[in-house]
Formats: sequence, C-alpha cells, structure tokens
Amino acid sequence: MFRFPALSILLVLISVMIFTDRASGQQSAFHSGHPVLDQIRAAESAGEISKDESVLQMFYAGYSPERLNDAFTPADGGSPIKCMVPFYQHYNEVKPELSSATIAEIEELTYHSRTATEFSYVTPSGKFILYYDTTGTDAVPAEQTLQEAVDENIPDYIWHAAFAADSSYRHQVEQLGFTDFILSSPYEIDFQNFGFYGTTTRSGSTSYITLHSNFNGFPLNTHPLGNRIGALYATIAHEIKHAIQYAANRWRGSAGSFNWIEMDATMMEEIVFEDVNDYYNYIRFSFNSDQPSNNSIFGNPQDPTPGAYWHVTWMLFFAEKFGMDFWVDVWDDVAHQPEILFTDAIELQLGSRGETFESNHLQNLTWHLGSGQRFGGANFGFEDRVNYPIPFIQSELSAIPDSASNTSLRSLGAHYFHASASGPALGSPQILLNSPTPGVGVGVIGIFHDGSSEKRIATQSNQSTPTNLELVTGWNWSDLSDLYISVVNTNRTRTADYTVEVRSALPQQSLLANNYPNPFRTATTIEFSLLSEQKVRLDVFDSLGRRVSTLLDRTLDEGVHQADFNGSGLASGVYFYRLITDSDITTNKMLLIK
Repeated sequence: MFRFPALSILLVLISVMIFTDRASGQQSAFHSGHPVLDQIRAAESAGEISKDESVLQMFYAGYSPERLNDAFTPADGGSPIKCMVPFYQHYNEVKPELSSATIAEIEELTYHSRTATEFSYVTPSGKFILYYDTTGTDAVPAEQTLQEAVDENIPDYIWHAAFAADSSYRHQVEQLGFTDFILSSPYEIDFQNFGFYGTTTRSGSTSYITLHSNFNGFPLNTHPLGNRIGALYATIAHEIKHAIQYAANRWRGSAGSFNWIEMDATMMEEIVFEDVNDYYNYIRFSFNSDQPSNNSIFGNPQDPTPGAYWHVTWMLFFAEKFGMDFWVDVWDDVAHQPEILFTDAIELQLGSRGETFESNHLQNLTWHLGSGQRFGGANFGFEDRVNYPIPFIQSELSAIPDSASNTSLRSLGAHYFHASASGPALGSPQILLNSPTPGVGVGVIGIFHDGSSEKRIATQSNQSTPTNLELVTGWNWSDLSDLYISVVNTNRTRTADYTVEVRSALPQQSLLANNYPNPFRTATTIEFSLLSEQKVRLDVFDSLGRRVSTLLDRTLDEGVHQADFNGSGLASGVYFYRLITDSDITTNKMLLIK
C-alpha cells in the first residue's frame, strides 16, 4: 500500500497548539522526560544551537540516532523514547520558522513505505494485517520456534504481535466496550526500527499503528517471556488505545491533549497485560529501585495531573475503585462532546455515581502516599502498592504538637508529611488544616504496631469558603508506629497557602497512659490526661509495695500532663505507679533494667 509522508498527514497524535485545560489550570507544555531530548532543548534555550538544528537533533534521536551530534550522544547508548508525540507537536508549532531544507529532511526521516521484500499476515481474528520484513534495517527477529508460528510460517515475533493485537482488541473493544476503531478489516500494523516504542498515525477517517521491529535494548519489564515480548505486548495495548481515542473524538480538545491521551494509553498497558509492568519505568527512579521518578506523583506530588506516562497511576486509581466501566463512560461522554474538558467528563461520571471530583482527587493522592513496602498491611490503596516506589516526604513533623506552613501549593498538587507516633502516649491524632483557599483537603494514614494501616480523609463540603478542617482519627497514639499526612489542593484554578498542625485529641475520660520508654535504664516519662481541674497524686512503688517516690501532689488543670521518673538510684526490677484523682485511682507497672 502506498504511504504518504508521515508528517504531511499530521502524524502521530499531533496537537497543533499547546492546550490549556481550564479545569486544571495547567498547560500541556512540551516536556519529554528523556535526558537526550531535554538536553537538546536546553542547548537551544542557551543559544548554543539554532531552532532548526534543535528540531533536527530531536528527530535524529527518534529516527536516526547515529546522526545525533556527539554532544547529545550518551556514552552508554541511552534509553529509547517512549513516544514522539511532543516532538511532532513542537515541530508543527515552529514549522513556519524552519528552513525548507530542515522541513524536507524531517519529512524524509519520517517517511515509510512498502518494500519488495515485505511479508503480510492477517491475524486469526481477521481484524489486523501485519506488514513486516525479515531482512534489512526494519527486519523483525527471524526465530521460528513456536509450533503456532511454524504452522503459520511466520516468525515467533509476528505470532506474538498478532496474539497481542487480537487480545487487546478483544479486551478493550469487545469486552470493555470502548469505541470500535476498525472501520473496515483488516486494520494495518507496520514494523520499523526507530528509537521509540511505537506510534499511531491518523490516515483520513482511520489510523494505522507502527511498532518497533525488535525492541532490542529497551527498558526492563516483568513479562515471563522476557523484555522483548513484554515491550511488544505493552506497546500494542498502548497504541490500540490511541486508535480508540482517535475514533472517539479525533484527538480534539482537552481529551486529545498529549498528557491525557498518554496517561490513558499507558493505563491500558496494565489493564490488558498486567504481567508486563513496563510502566514501572515511569513511576520508579529506575526499574528495580524503590525510589520514585521525579516526574511521577510519588516523586513530585506537588506537580498537578495530568502528567502523561508518569501519572498513569492517577488513572489506575479510578479503574481500581470503580472498575473500567468508569473510563468507558468517560470516553463515551468525550465521543458525544468532543470539545468537553476531560476533567469535566470525569466529574460528570463521578456525579452519576454520587461522588465528587474533590473527594476522589484527595483519596487518589492519599493512595499514592500509602504506597511502598511499608503499606503491605493496609486495608486500602492500589492493588500493586507494595511494588510502587516510596513517596517523597515534604517534611518531618518531629514533636507532637507540631505544624508546617507552606505557600503556593499548586492546583491539584499535594504535599506529604511524616509524623512519628513514638512520643505521645495519650489521646488520638488530631489534624488541623487551615487555608485561605477553598478546596484544600487532608488525608491521614496510620501504621499500627501490628503492621496494619488505615486511612482517614477530610474535605470541606462548602467549596466556596476558606478551608478550615479538623480531622480526629479515633486511633490511639499508643497503637501507632507512624503517621503519614497528605495535604491536597483539590481547587482546580487556584494555588493554596496553608498551615497543617498535628496534635492530640484528649480522651473522653481521665486516663493514665503507659510510661515511655518501657523498659527503661535510668529515666522514663509517665503521661496522663485530665478532663477537668483536679487534685492529683502520682506515686511510684517497688514490687513489695513500698513507696519509692512521689512525683506529683497538687492541683492540675485539664489536659495532658507528664511526669518524669528517675530510677538511677534504684535496683533493677518491676515498679508500679499509681495516679489518684478526685474521681479515680489507676495503677500501671514499668520495668527498670540496668
């Protein structure tokens, strides 16, 4: 089949202008997340290379890495580009400023046509036709070891591609109910040896997919058949979702912007082939690291969604909480209203389920906070949370009560905090949040000594007044080992200044807590609370019942009080402390070890 030059038909998910989503207040700016490409942009910004040279170098990186300037060629060969979408977008924006020679060279680079040595194979479903070479630059791996491939006289690689295409179509279109993108069978899939995973190109009223021809040297994944097959499967699921998007609304408006369509397509990799986990490369610092990527919500929660591949988990939250019907319904709304803001489409479907965007965004970012190995015992959160990276903590709240104040938390962004629960012994964690900006919410996660975790969240029902929230968790400090707090700006148009404070909510009765530390070597602290002003006596006795110290004998105000006991002059053993108030007598024991 004759192929027109790719760029002449607005190749690969192009948005010809930067799109600003009014619902998030954030611009879908050009950002690759790839070190070589960002280095090229930096060189242009610094005036070290011209705009023409900058654009050419970007396309060399994707289509002809051997032609890259030495200054941009990584010593280790570098990593492949996930997607060329932002570069086509950038190219179209600056095209009027480029020379005719640069434009001609880029169009030549991206041109792909049929060859005399090319083979074709129609998948078992009859839905797809795969065009491939077994010789030359674009050759697919020639191995033919699978019996199914031998029977069809095709390479194993093509058999796997056919399986993945049929499986992805069956799952996304026939089972889930997304828009059918195949206007007339079979739909075309090509293979090419370039520097990225794959592309979906529109061609008139339909589209076609081009995949990498071998995936040699691509990032790690967890597929049991190896990285090559895993990358092939994930890319096919990803690109088929792009084809569905194009069929739904022609990549128009907010829903067609780079960040949203890439988040959506990356999510489908996990939904269709959950044993691949290629998306770990975008949420982790490196594939086998427990540290987060700086572009992900885990690593940079203050950067608002949408965020392309790195924010895929934001979409997975809705898939896991509501099921994939949620996203099918969102895209149905987009198909019927192509120019609708994507966040408005999300809000419509949340409203139909009796939910709000603000509450779910707060829950979403609190799920991100509750990720990593330490949350294995949680009764909430992502199904795969123990394999997710450890979130970035904005600051530590070391002594309770303690507080933190921050300015300019971006719209839809979050800050994460950690508070040690080892100090307080009485009462329940209480979080106070104040902000002049409406719509700031708070989430709290408690990790208990038995390894379990629970969460609490609070949002303000009136989204038009300044935020003034009080969240009492109902947990006992003595049962907790750690406390994590998410402050989330759910306001979609304004940044927020805020103050968050952690303190203890008093028990509903006078109470004597366990001393800490216990056992102790020299000194320990005894804590108790009073509901009202009372006369108090606090004595310490040895195991024979002899009083060894009177720590308090006076009238105290209501609230939490502490008394220090020094046992440096006493022998090791069990000691008892007794609190006498106007209304009660309570005794606890402690162990002195020398």
